[in-house]
Amino acid sequence: MLNDACIIAKIISLAKSSEITQETLAKELNLSQQSVSRKLKELEDKEIIKRTITTDGEIISLTTKGEDLLSQCLSLIREAIISSHALKIKGMVTSGLGEGKIFLSLPYYEDSFKKFLGFTPYPGTLNIVIYDRLSLENRIILDAEKHILIPEYKDENRVLGAVKVFPASINGIRPAAIVFPLRSTHPKSVIEVISPYYLREKLNIKDGDEVEIESYV
Repeated sequence: MLNDACIIAKIISLAKSSEITQETLAKELNLSQQSVSRKLKELEDKEIIKRTITTDGEIISLTTKGEDLLSQCLSLIREAIISSHALKIKGMVTSGLGEGKIFLSLPYYEDSFKKFLGFTPYPGTLNIVIYDRLSLENRIILDAEKHILIPEYKDENRVLGAVKVFPASINGIRPAAIVFPLRSTHPKSVIEVISPYYLREKLNIKDGDEVEIESYV
């Protein structure tokens, strides 16, 4: 049985300017025009599509409601794909040395994260200590995965090191990202997470609490 999303997706994939004839749609779906006509009538009654009779035949186009429905379907598909490609890392919250706050307050890093991640990070990283084998293995796998690179930047007074970035969530909160400064002295068992939120407050967590990060690779 054809569902609404299937019909809508086919209309969009075939149409120019979001319009298509009923005859073409029937051929592409390998169905009779009568079967397609009945389904289109249902979609029209739901105000998902509109049908216009012209000298060239019947023209089908999506309404705003139809476009919204398609957008919702695409979002669900995108979420499913992201979830199936997530590396999970569990660890314990720990205090850092405060270096993250200094560097994330620099305009170069602020602008770079805004450009590549779409958000300006809260000035400070959340440090996580990994203590189980599977999480540590996933952390090591990240080294070989595709990542966003914030390139090294040289100004008159200093060199700002490059940073590898992986979009992520932490305890289900997004947006967030795992950051690996290339000049970091942290061992593999320690990772840093950034977010536009003050994560300790947002997640109501403190040193010693366990968190779960999902990195989308």
